[in-house]
Amino acid sequence: MQRIAEDHLRILRFFRFLARFGDAPDAAALTACAARANDLMALSRERIRDELLKLLVARDAVAVTGLIVDRGILRPVVPEIDAAGVARLDTLARAEALAGVAPDAIRRLAALLPRATGPNDAVGARLKLSNGERAALASAIGDDLAENPRALAYRIGTARAVDRLLLAGVGAAARAVADWTPPRLPISGGALIERGLTKGPQVARALRAVEDRWIGEGFPDAARTGTIADAVVAQALRSDSSL
Repeated sequence: MQRIAEDHLRILRFFRFLARFGDAPDAAALTACAARANDLMALSRERIRDELLKLLVARDAVAVTGLIVDRGILRPVVPEIDAAGVARLDTLARAEALAGVAPDAIRRLAALLPRATGPNDAVGARLKLSNGERAALASAIGDDLAENPRALAYRIGTARAVDRLLLAGVGAAARAVADWTPPRLPISGGALIERGLTKGPQVARALRAVEDRWIGEGFPDAARTGTIADAVVAQALRSDSSL
């Protein structure tokens, strides 16, 4: 109790070290941490964030996070984390292991939080996450998996696609895109202008249509992309001529 009074952050460090090095927690220390949990409210949110994110990627993060939730340690500062979140974290950790993907603190935080965007935004702001971390947190809980894994990775980025697929329980798909580098669309707006389109919104719309078909066909080579572009341009010119 005296050591916690000297520095309230020792509550979270106790659990982080337990997750990284420990086995069974010391009963007296655990009781003291639970009794002084409200002291965490006196800490800066940055210090809480740093300890929490380090804990989430430690060896026994799932079991220790469950202990934290059971003892109400985080309730004063992150009440959104509950037993259902710990169950999701456990599922995610198993999926990471099966897919051979390294644990990620923001991905694991996303598993702990409710599935709604609003509460996650509030937690991200409260923990002073960076803009990039908050964007990754929001993206991870997205449920749009209609596209194939590589198409998803192309549209939102490989790292965020891996997060979303793992959280959705699609570990094999996450493994398939984890080391994949999305290609670049092998045609430009200038090439569409050369085919007869007028510079401006018409080209932008046509280029998006070409890209959508290119993605849908599995990212074909430049020759096939040129054929797709010919068809899109022809359709655009016919549509404009009918106006």
